[in-house]
Amino acid sequence: MAPAALPAGRWWRAGLAAALLPLAAAAAPPAGGPLPQPLTLAAALARLDAPHPALEAARAARDTAAAELMAARVPMRPGLALEWSPRTVKPAAGSDRRQVDDSFTRLSLNQRLYDFGATAAARRAAGARLAARRAGLLDARQRRYLDIMGAFFDVLLADLRYEVDNQDMAYRYVRFDHGRERARLGALSPVDLKALEHRYQQALLRRTEAEKRQLSTRLRLALLLDRPGEPPADLVAPELPGNDRPPPEFEALWKAVAAAHPHLDALRRQVAAARAALDAARARRRPVLSAALEFSDYARDIRSRNTAVAGLRLHVPLYQGGAVRAAVAAARARLRSQAAALKGAEYTLRQAVLDLVQRIETLQVQRRAARVRLDYREMNLDRARAVYDLEQRSTLGDAMTRLSEAQWQAARVEYALALAWAELEALRGRLLANEGEAKP
Repeated sequence: MAPAALPAGRWWRAGLAAALLPLAAAAAPPAGGPLPQPLTLAAALARLDAPHPALEAARAARDTAAAELMAARVPMRPGLALEWSPRTVKPAAGSDRRQVDDSFTRLSLNQRLYDFGATAAARRAAGARLAARRAGLLDARQRRYLDIMGAFFDVLLADLRYEVDNQDMAYRYVRFDHGRERARLGALSPVDLKALEHRYQQALLRRTEAEKRQLSTRLRLALLLDRPGEPPADLVAPELPGNDRPPPEFEALWKAVAAAHPHLDALRRQVAAARAALDAARARRRPVLSAALEFSDYARDIRSRNTAVAGLRLHVPLYQGGAVRAAVAAARARLRSQAAALKGAEYTLRQAVLDLVQRIETLQVQRRAARVRLDYREMNLDRARAVYDLEQRSTLGDAMTRLSEAQWQAARVEYALALAWAELEALRGRLLANEGEAKP
């Protein structure tokens, strides 16, 4: 029985790229320049604002709120209209004319002068909603940053895990192959040989699953980078000096998060918008004072017609059939709902902050343990290399596998710690400092 192909240098990366070609052929060609090869974490994060459904939805929500603010400003702005009406009329009985040109042209200007705060309240509500959507866009961009970072780390870990399982598969095959030779000589029972074959097959299965994981993680990263037809084959492991920081103190961190977290900021602005919307609903009971100016030109001269008119108009709502009362009740309910959502988010976030601090503390302990494990495996491999008899050579293969596994475990802890620190910066609203999109 021959094993699956064993690794030789970095040939497997070329094979991985070949395996990804069908995915690339099935996808639409990407817009813009290709991803750099090899791909660095900085280059991946530089595509933060590439089109993505979650980000586009947040941008659309912001643009919708901006349009609502524009509409809220309209009532207090002047309205200018030009009306032209070409027409003919049939004169009254007894006239000697069969039809008369009665066309006219009119230019009218209307201006709302005062509405006792109704427009101002609507404008405040719309402005607060726009600010909330901008905060929501920052929150979406920070989440996307973390998603790209996590997906990048997942690819690196998938590659390391493949190395571990590939070496283990090779080691198990060598033992199985050697067992077959011993079984032919009668030095190994059929049961023991079958046990060696079982271990080899299990290792082969793990390596196959690890290879599929490489494909899956690369496609996920490519989708996040808006490159569905261009899964990256080669990635560069980043330096992570920020992992050496001491863990933060919970209470001080919570104060910073409560003051600056984008989601909380968005909810607070939603509460302000709901409060202003309640004021706007109440203002529908108030009068509206407007001014109007008209200039007209008529084809038929009639003395009762005026060529220029200027006047004021006071509209006082007397009875609206309960419409205002219903609008006020609905606005008050929305305000309570937004306030409850804000309080609930504060409770949830406070627990999340504590969990994150504890996770960082635990990961730093795991990091030290992983480094000790890695040092031990390196020393154990050096010792195994010093042994040359045939039986001990299989032990050398096991030592190489255990070293690769220790490297994978150390990298897993390192990347998890880096991601936790990035999450902490996102909680404080600092992950994308000075990178905010221009306001519309």
